[in-house]
Amino acid sequence: MAKEKVKKQYTNGLERILKIDWMISNLRYPSVQNFAEETGASIPTINRDLRDLRNKFGAEGILQYDRYKKGFYYTRPSFRIPAMLSSEKQIIAASLMTKLLELIKNTPVYKKAIEVFNSLSNNIDENTKLNVKKLSNRILFLGMDPVKIDDEIWSNLEEALSKNCYIKFDYVKYNRKFVVQSWQLIYSEGMWCLYAYNPNPEIKEIRFYNLTGIKNLELLKETFELPKDFEYTKRAKGNFRRYIGKELLFYKIKITSEKTLNYIRTYKWTDDQKFEEQKDGSTIMTFSSNQDYPILGWVLSHGMHVQPLEPEWLVEEWGKNVKAMANIAKKMKNKKC
Repeated sequence: MAKEKVKKQYTNGLERILKIDWMISNLRYPSVQNFAEETGASIPTINRDLRDLRNKFGAEGILQYDRYKKGFYYTRPSFRIPAMLSSEKQIIAASLMTKLLELIKNTPVYKKAIEVFNSLSNNIDENTKLNVKKLSNRILFLGMDPVKIDDEIWSNLEEALSKNCYIKFDYVKYNRKFVVQSWQLIYSEGMWCLYAYNPNPEIKEIRFYNLTGIKNLELLKETFELPKDFEYTKRAKGNFRRYIGKELLFYKIKITSEKTLNYIRTYKWTDDQKFEEQKDGSTIMTFSSNQDYPILGWVLSHGMHVQPLEPEWLVEEWGKNVKAMANIAKKMKNKKC
């Protein structure tokens, strides 16, 4: 006689939500009653799970109820919630990621992400929680404290990005309105910015607008077609800072300190960077990039151990800065004497 299959008991809240998510994705309009029968939970518990699915797992606006078919469905069929964390290492990783998210706090997206990560750690046994706590304060993420972003500005930008509509806004102290195509939101060095194309005939450029400088933002009815190569990472040639210049240039840099060299060659600044040792003990670094302005600051940040050889504009600007700093140092020394 065949052994009767024992039905799985869903006593864990996250397990129930995962099951509900699977049923919505794979069955035709499952109902609250279907969820209750499958998981063994009460109707009030299922209703609470559905509320959590919307509010804590990103299904708000996606999870809908069809009154005629009397069941639930996703307006975006590809939507699925994350799988449950099943190992201690995964739980520790998730805990550390919540700390990493601190680098983008003060934004609505941060609050939603923290809710999801925290919900994944529910019902974990106490020994695992203890191990997570022991390790979590031994690993630290450092970065600039993020600037507070206005919730309304953020929400309007999210809508503009989803609809590809033009936006109009005041910016910093300019005495005119800006009308742009919103392409991407970018986080860099503690600041969120809007990466956008300004079609004004006098400008016609891709520019960055710090979100803290944007005021009175309006969504316009007019829409635009997003270019295939709109992404910042496809247009920026280099990893020196958030910036895209007008042309791709060849750079040649002399590095005279081994310590500085070891630091620089650890990172991938460009795809084509090369290092060649010289007979005098120095090293020549070559690369191509369209991030001209940040590269000047990058060279100056290494002091006397990094000297530009090409292109000419960089050599000249570097020289002007070095001379100006030398004059300032000389004046400060004379004042002390």
